[in-house]
Amino acid sequence: MKFKIVNVNHIPGIDFGEYLLKPFDATLVNGNYRTEDEIIFNAGDADALIYSPAQQITSPVLKAFSKCRIVAGLAVGYDRLDLDTATSLGIVVTNTPDYCLDEVSDHAILLMMALGRRLFRMDKAVRSELVHFTSSKRENIQKIAYPIFRLRDQTLGVIGLGKIGTATAIKARGLGMRVIAYDPYVFGSVMTTRGAEPVDFDRLLKESDFITMHALLNEETKEMIGYPEFKKMKPTCYFINTARGGLVDEKALVQALKEGVIAGAGLDVHANEPIKKNDPLLTFENVILTGHSAWYSTASDSAKWPKAMTQVVTALKGEWPLYAVNPEVKSKWIERWGM
Repeated sequence: MKFKIVNVNHIPGIDFGEYLLKPFDATLVNGNYRTEDEIIFNAGDADALIYSPAQQITSPVLKAFSKCRIVAGLAVGYDRLDLDTATSLGIVVTNTPDYCLDEVSDHAILLMMALGRRLFRMDKAVRSELVHFTSSKRENIQKIAYPIFRLRDQTLGVIGLGKIGTATAIKARGLGMRVIAYDPYVFGSVMTTRGAEPVDFDRLLKESDFITMHALLNEETKEMIGYPEFKKMKPTCYFINTARGGLVDEKALVQALKEGVIAGAGLDVHANEPIKKNDPLLTFENVILTGHSAWYSTASDSAKWPKAMTQVVTALKGEWPLYAVNPEVKSKWIERWGM
């Protein structure tokens, strides 16, 4: 049986795991297709599709597929794909949930420590010769950096205790911090084994000194953090988001920052990317922006690409892929495509 796999996010020089297709009678089509029409024209007859968050896989696109059995994503999140439509059509959808596990959790801890220690404010002060440990201006440290709290006396609140949230919690515990977590889909006893004290959403907002987002973006979680939620946080609380920008009402975040409702924010993601030049978030000194780079390291970059192809190959063999995110389609899928 001859298969057609379409990769709609081709990057020259990147190995997407083409070697995995050698045992198959398969054709791999690589391209950079962004619009619905481009994807449908090039992949309408594909057996498998590989895409990234750069593409939006809409309901019309999915309905145009005549024989597609798998859509494999090159990211942890899959909010730019219409999962309900894929499921109704019997198409399995996969992600890559573990390729940047360490990188994103490291990045969340990095933002937390940089904010908590006023790292960039101190760096700017030293460069401006306003403060130095060996100078007579040493007393300016308090004026510039106040308040800085001892990290092991602080509480980290984790929203979403999946793989990355768990890794972040474990690393924070290693720093001596108290860690609390909210995730309605993880049992409290499981949270405890993952190094986090289970709490409800309201309590997490009120008790945390740092709040870090690690939830998936969907209709349930869209803009789950708005102005009422910011108002419940401590005025000394720092808000960190390395998950998806759509989890936060950014207008409310700007308002909270302007009013001093929270102490600052560390943002790797935004609702609309890339961030616009006139975005008010660019004007705050107590906001760190890292432009959706948390996923990156030389190791994660090379590991990411073949993971999607591995899921494709598994599906082409008629086997259920490990990283499926819509398990409710499994019986229907196996009945049609299973060995």
